[in-house]
Amino acid sequence: MNRILACSAILATSTVLLLAGCGGGGPGETPTTTATTTPPVTTQPGATPPSTVEGKADEEAAPLLAWAGVKEGSKEEGPAPLTVEFEADIEGGTPPLKYVWKFGDGAESTEKNPKHTYEKAGKYRADLEVADSGGDSDSDYVEIEVQ
Repeated sequence: MNRILACSAILATSTVLLLAGCGGGGPGETPTTTATTTPPVTTQPGATPPSTVEGKADEEAAPLLAWAGVKEGSKEEGPAPLTVEFEADIEGGTPPLKYVWKFGDGAESTEKNPKHTYEKAGKYRADLEVADSGGDSDSDYVEIEVQ
């Protein structure tokens, strides 16, 4: 009798393991699986995706940085009258930005990239001041030499 019980237990265990390895279905049954998907997020053309908008609410604008320079092809020195094309290179800040150029000879401009003519010989310092709508500001200068 012990021998029959032992054989029955082995046979029952083998059957359970075999069925467990087959996905629990009987012979000829195709196991079914369930998949969950997340629907895609759609936005209007040109709109910022929601994940970007959420992150920007807590972020501050990058600090305003300004560099004064002379446009490529324009000269920083030469004989009078010398016309110089200036350019402001800006990073960060909160628009709109306000520009003030002081050319060192009494003249000023509020353009981002002004053109100015120096009539007399001398060394000049053209100062650039930039302010943003968030209250941040920065300044830089470029030296001009007129012979």
